[in-house]
Amino acid sequence: NKEAVAMQIKKVGVVGAGIMGAGIAQVCAQSGYHTVISEINQQLLDKGLGTIKTFLTKGVEKGKLTQQDMEAILGRIKGTLNTQDFKDCDLVIEAVVENIELKKKIFADLDKICPSHAIIASNTSGSSITDMAMATKRPDKVAGLHFFNPAPIMKLIELVRTIVTSDETLATLKAFGGSLGKTVI
Repeated sequence: NKEAVAMQIKKVGVVGAGIMGAGIAQVCAQSGYHTVISEINQQLLDKGLGTIKTFLTKGVEKGKLTQQDMEAILGRIKGTLNTQDFKDCDLVIEAVVENIELKKKIFADLDKICPSHAIIASNTSGSSITDMAMATKRPDKVAGLHFFNPAPIMKLIELVRTIVTSDETLATLKAFGGSLGKTVI
């Protein structure tokens, strides 16, 4: 039984710029990933990007980051209102409100937009990952990737597989979580 090989992730998308989405995007950008974060309107997007900037500014004030580090991190984050901007992402993490119908619609949309190799994950703590996976034509590339709040500080990520999540998808998400400096359980 050969070991599943992790896919290389270069660009990450995050759907939703609330507290969790903003925190996840920040963690990804801090770990060197080019990150696209989307929201449904400019006001919510600006709020999410503001949350990230505030968090990083506190890090600079405490001497945990340099101003240059902060600028580099912010430079790797692109805010958008257009889901077409996920077209070249290797991984997209959905972090919207706990509404399964909305999540299924987002997964179906992402399935059409994202490249065929891309993994689509949900940050849900309670919704059915299987229901979301079944809204796509790539259920083997769907999993739960549940970050704990606040994402930039908490060290755990809960990885949730469905009956059809592939070993490659799991290996990729475990490696990705590790690259963020997180413990994947």
